[in-house]
This record gives sequence, structure tokens and C-alpha cells, in this order.
Amino acid sequence: MTNSSISPDRKRAWLIAGLLLAFMLINFADKAVLGLAAGPIMEHIGLTSSQYGLIASGFFLLFSVAAIAGGVISDRVPSKWLLVGMAVVWSIAQLPMLAPLGAYGFWVVLGSRILLGAAEGPAYPVANHAAHKWFPDRDRDLVSGILTIGAPLGVVLAAPGLTWIISAFGWRAAFITMSVFGLIWVAVWIRFGKDSPAPQPEESEDKTIPRSTVEAGPSVPYWTILATRTWIGSVLAGFAGYWALAIMIAWIPIYFSKVLGFSGSVMGWLVAIPWGFMAVSMIVQGMLSRSLMKRGVSSRITRGAVTSVALLLCGALVFASLAAGPVWLKIVLLSLGLGMSAVAVPIGQALCSEISPPGRNGGVLGAYAAVYSVAGIISPALTGRVLDSADSAAEGFTQAFILCGIILIAAGVIAGLLIHPQSDHNRLAKRAEKRSLQRHHASTLVLEDR
Repeated sequence: MTNSSISPDRKRAWLIAGLLLAFMLINFADKAVLGLAAGPIMEHIGLTSSQYGLIASGFFLLFSVAAIAGGVISDRVPSKWLLVGMAVVWSIAQLPMLAPLGAYGFWVVLGSRILLGAAEGPAYPVANHAAHKWFPDRDRDLVSGILTIGAPLGVVLAAPGLTWIISAFGWRAAFITMSVFGLIWVAVWIRFGKDSPAPQPEESEDKTIPRSTVEAGPSVPYWTILATRTWIGSVLAGFAGYWALAIMIAWIPIYFSKVLGFSGSVMGWLVAIPWGFMAVSMIVQGMLSRSLMKRGVSSRITRGAVTSVALLLCGALVFASLAAGPVWLKIVLLSLGLGMSAVAVPIGQALCSEISPPGRNGGVLGAYAAVYSVAGIISPALTGRVLDSADSAAEGFTQAFILCGIILIAAGVIAGLLIHPQSDHNRLAKRAEKRSLQRHHASTLVLEDR
């Protein structure tokens, strides 16, 4: 297909996807900057591993609540301006890090991360909601994967540069840099960003789902959707993937420097390795799912089974890294295990959109992000406590990685057993039809009484 044959709406759709990818790049670079600057910050303020773990977890304190609120609001307010508001707050949230920290350094850094987390909580569900409105169901795995690639690419692109900035100009300069990038994105998005004039049809590529199931309106309450086995399986898989992701954000830079003994400049490049594997896995998963669904393979296989197998493999790789002898092999296995586990998150986003009736997608995506992101509260803080209680940093990280591997494998098994979008979608459609008939009958009785 030549470029001239692509419709203007299609071009606009991919432009929006590109801008939202940049949005996610900055989003995760903002998250990662704390881990990259962790050593100098801990030394400057005198933080223990437990205190640093609490700061890293503090980012997610309001993350879940904000994700739910942002998701529900996105069903009622134009996504364009929600995204602008979030990005502006991101930039403002970096500024407290520039103040003299003194005796209150722990609380200043913690407060800054809590504010940043509150603003970034709705980012992924709202970005997906904004993008999904421009694309049909068959493309949403790929689009969600592209947006999720913003997470690893944000770190891959930012880690070496931010590490150099920290070494050359101090750790505060890294936070100033991220604040400026956030404001630049806001200016570009205001100029080119746009909400879809007409959301794409919700018809699934899975032909086992009749069209009537995708026309069920917002008569289905949120709690009914959140009680489906598909949503529960997806959110548990996302929880496991995010557990590994939180370790990557908060602790992998410290692991590479304190346990494996790499210097700051080399560590900046090494940190990019698991995120690079994560980016590749997102691309492969998105293209594979899209190809299989075009061939008529059910989403229970293309989304459910793929999630299950990926998490089982990732858990096995984490355990294998602990037994590996050469340092390079340990890095590769651990990077693969942690990095690839994040594919559960975009698949879960697509599953939420697949089972959600029109008018409920934003709220369901917000609830999904809110629950799986709880892993971000628990994982960094618990890892910090484990490190402080262990005899050495190496022993502490071994215990933390064992726990991570167990969670990944358990979630892989559960996801394989629970995820069944066709069945749940049909059940929701029948419930919506029943409620619609009941309301119609009730209104008929009222008219007859009159």
C-alpha cells in the first residue's frame, strides 16, 4: 500500500499512537530516574534500603486510586485534556527534588514521588483508551504493545543519558531534564493531539463472538465486568508482570552496582538490557497476536495462552539466573525473565477492551491498572526490608528474586486456567440484554398505568 492510499483518519490514528508512545517514553523515564540516581540520593540523604524501598513504593501509593478515577473520568471527559493535565503535573512533581533536602530529605523525596505517582497512575489506561478509540479490535493488541514499548524504550533511551548527566552535573540535574521533556511533550500534544471523532466498532476479530455481544450498552455495571474470570485472570497476570517491573525500576540499578560490582557509567548501559528485552517482547507479542487473530485463532489462545506461557517461562528464567555461574549469563537470564514478563500488561489491556461494553471501557481499564499496580507498592518496599534483614546484599537479592519467580509462575498457571474472553463476553451480552428487557418492560408498565 502506498502512502497516498492511506486514509487521512488512518494517518491521524497512527500519528496519535506515535504521540502517545512519546507520552509513555517520558512516563517511564520519570519512573526510572529515581532508580538511576538511587546511589547518590541514598548517600546524600543517608537512607537505608528499607527507607529507599518505601520511597520507591510511595510512587504507587495513590497510583491505583488515580488510575481508577482517571479511567472513569476518561469515559466522560476528552482524553486530550486529561493527558495534558497529567503531563503538566509530572513536570511540577520533579521540582521539589531541587529544594535543599536537609533533615527532611526523606519526606521531600517521598512527597515528590507520591505526587508523581498520582499524576502517572491514569497514564497507561487513559493513553490506551485514547488510542483504542482510533483502532478496531484486531489492531488493539499491536497498539497496546506499541504504547507499552514506551516503558522499556523510555528507560533504554534515558538510562545512559541520565546516568551521564548524574555523573557530570549531579543527580538533581536528571530531574530537571525530565521536567523539561514533560513540558515539551505538552506543547506538541496541544498542537497535534486529538480525540477520535467516532470510536471504532467494538467487533472482535474472534468470530466465535457474535456481533450482538459487542453491542451491549453501558447497562452492564462495572462490578459485573470485574467479576469475570477473564478480568480476574488478566489482572493477576498483570500484577505478576508489574511486580517484576517494579523491581526493574527500583532495584536493578542497585543490584548491578552493589552485587555485580559495575561502575555508574557501565551500569547505565546494563540497566537498558532488561528494558531492551522488554521492548522486543512487546513487538513480537503484538505482531504474533494480530497475525493469529487474523487467521481466526480464538483470543483465548492468542491472548490467554500466550500470557500464561510467557509468565511461566519468565519465572523459570529468573530461577535459572540464580543458578548461573558467569556474570554475563546471569545478567542475560535475569534480564529476559524480568523484561519479558511485562507482556502480560498490554495483553490484559486488550482483554479488558474485548470484554467491555461501550461506555465501560475506560473504567474497566482504570480498575485493571489500579489493581495490578498494587504490586508496585508492595514489591519495592518488601525488597528493601529483605535487603536490610539479609546478611548481605547478594543474599537479600537472591531471596527477592526467588519470591519474584514464584509469583510469575503462580500467575502464569492461574491466567491459563481463568482467561476465557469469548465465554465472558457472551455472558455479559446476555446480562445486558436481560437488563434492557427488564427496563423496557418496566417503562411499558408505567405508560400503561398512565
